[in-house]
Amino acid sequence: MIKLNNCVSKILYKDNDDSQCILTYIDIDGILEKKFIINYINEIINKNIILQKKIVENNGIFFLNDSIKDFDLNDYYSIKYTKVKFFDNYINNILNNKFTTELEWKFLFCIDKELQKTRFYFKISHAYTDGYQIIKILTTPFQDFNITDKFKRKTDFLSTFYYYFIGTIILLFMNVKVLINILFNLNKNSLHHDKDNNKDNTDTDFIIFKKLKLNKIKKFTTEKKITINDFLYSLMIKTDFLYTKQEKNLLTISPINISGTTQTNNMAPILININNSYNTSNLFIKVNNIFNNFKFSLFIPILSFLINSITPYIHFDILTNWYNNLLLNTDYVYSNIIGPSNICMKKNTYISNIHFLINAKNKEINYNIISTGNNINIICSFKKDIIKNKKLFKKCINNAYHILINT
Repeated sequence: MIKLNNCVSKILYKDNDDSQCILTYIDIDGILEKKFIINYINEIINKNIILQKKIVENNGIFFLNDSIKDFDLNDYYSIKYTKVKFFDNYINNILNNKFTTELEWKFLFCIDKELQKTRFYFKISHAYTDGYQIIKILTTPFQDFNITDKFKRKTDFLSTFYYYFIGTIILLFMNVKVLINILFNLNKNSLHHDKDNNKDNTDTDFIIFKKLKLNKIKKFTTEKKITINDFLYSLMIKTDFLYTKQEKNLLTISPINISGTTQTNNMAPILININNSYNTSNLFIKVNNIFNNFKFSLFIPILSFLINSITPYIHFDILTNWYNNLLLNTDYVYSNIIGPSNICMKKNTYISNIHFLINAKNKEINYNIISTGNNINIICSFKKDIIKNKKLFKKCINNAYHILINT
C-alpha cells in the first residue's frame, strides 16, 4: 500500500457520495476497433498506477491499496454501436449513475460505423485525479509532454515587486474576509441558491454551449492586453448579470495548478469575490488584475505551504465540513483547462474535440471549459432546477459573448 498524502484527494474521498466525479468525452474522426480499445485501456492502466489502486482509510490514514478482488477489464468498459446524433444521449446516465466496481473509473465507447466517427467517455472519481491528470492519463500512449509546463510566466522587475507585496496583501485580505464570512454564516444567498432545499441527492443537469473560436478570442484579448482566461471568466460574470438581472457580489472558486502533474490532485482552490455589474471595460480590468495577482504574487506559494503543513494536523471531519460550507456559499466553480491538440490515436484517426464536466455537489454552477485546436468548449453543470430556465441561460451566455467581443 502507498500512503496518500494529497490533502485534496483525501477531502474528496472523505466527502465522497459519488457526486464528485469528472466525466470527459473525446470525439474522434475514425473508428476504434475492439482490439485497439482493449490494448489502449490496458496500456493506460499499466502506465498510470492510480488506475490500479483503490483509496482506503485506516485509523485516519489514507492509502492507495492494490488488493483489488478479481479485476476484470470487461467491468470497466463497454461499447455501443449507434449514430453520432445519439452520442450526447449517454451523458446524463453515465454522469449520474453510481460506480458499481471497486475502482471508481469506467469507459464507454460510442461508434458510428456509417459516418466513421467515435466518441469515448471516461468517468473517474475526483478523489483519484484532477483535470490535467486525466488528460495525461488518456493521452499516455500518444504523447509524452506535460501540458502544465505552459503555466510558467514572467513579468518585469517593478511589476514583480508590486505583486510580491501589494498583490499578496490584496489576495490575503480577500480570502480571509471570505472565510470569516463563511465561518460566521454571514454570506448572502444568491438568486439561484436555495439553502433550505437540500440538493445533495439530486441528479446533475448540464448545458452544452456552442463552441467558441480560440483564434477570434485570442486576437481580441491580444489587442486588449488581457488573457484568454480573463475573457472567459468575464464571460461567466457577465452572463450572471444578464440572467439574474440583479446586481450582487458573487463568490467563485477556481482550481489553480500548484504542482504540475506530480500528484494525484495538483489543484488548490482560489476564492474570488467579485461584483457582477461592472461595465465591460472595468470588468476586464478588474478580472485581469485579480488573476495577475494570483499568477505573480506570493499568495499561491503561501497557500500551497499552508495546505501541506497545516492540514495534516486538522481532523478531516473539520476539513470536509469547511469544504461543504464553502461550496454552500459558492455561486460558481470556474475550471479552464488547456487541452491537447493534433493527437493521432492511430493511422488517419485523430482526436477532433474534447469536453468535460463535473458533477455538482451542492448549489454551485460549474463552468467546465477546455480548449483543443481552435475550439473552446464550455459546459455548465449544476443540480437540477438550480438554473430554472436553461434556454434563457444559454441565450444569456451568447449575448454576454457578443457584448464582450464587440467592446
